Amino acid sequence: MNKRGRYESPLRAEQMEQTRQRIFAAMTEAIADETVEELTIPLVAQRANIAVRTVYRHFPTRDELFVAWNEWAQAHLHVLMLSYPDTLEGLRRLTPELYRSYDENQALILALLNFKAALPLRRQGRAHRFRAVESALAEVTAAASPTARRRAVAVLYLLVSAPAWQAMREQTGLDGAEAGEAAAWAVRVLTDALQRDPQGPAGAATT
Repeated sequence: MNKRGRYESPLRAEQMEQTRQRIFAAMTEAIADETVEELTIPLVAQRANIAVRTVYRHFPTRDELFVAWNEWAQAHLHVLMLSYPDTLEGLRRLTPELYRSYDENQALILALLNFKAALPLRRQGRAHRFRAVESALAEVTAAASPTARRRAVAVLYLLVSAPAWQAMREQTGLDGAEAGEAAAWAVRVLTDALQRDPQGPAGAATT
């Protein structure tokens, strides 16, 4: 019972949470839609098929909606964006699975890539993922120079990233599964090459 003596039923609380989830889902779809020029609360309400006043009831301002969406996206993508393996074999196995995950979460991934308000979330995950790839390549870059190691990590990090998935889908016509297999092949080829020559691109650049 609240301060005014009115009973707040579990059903009402559940309905309010369902509405919030509809708002977040609609916002995700709108952000991922390249034809949307401006993200507004009326647009989100229309996509969620609810009244504008209902959105305002949950989020009085657009900024509050953006902050809440960021938190929701972070919770939904925590495992996907932060749990990169830190071993070479793990990295090789991860790539096609990761691309499948990008496909399964397509709207949210595209929203994350396209939405400026999601930049802090991208930065947070990026640093963690880069360190994981760096650890995964440690055994094949141990004898490399710092420059060679940094370049190798940068290339392999890009191959398993969401922007690479997006570029291969949109610019080459590959579907997510095909893109994942192509990226996995490239990861195997490059890591095999690093085992033979840890200097990699740095060695080629200085010859």
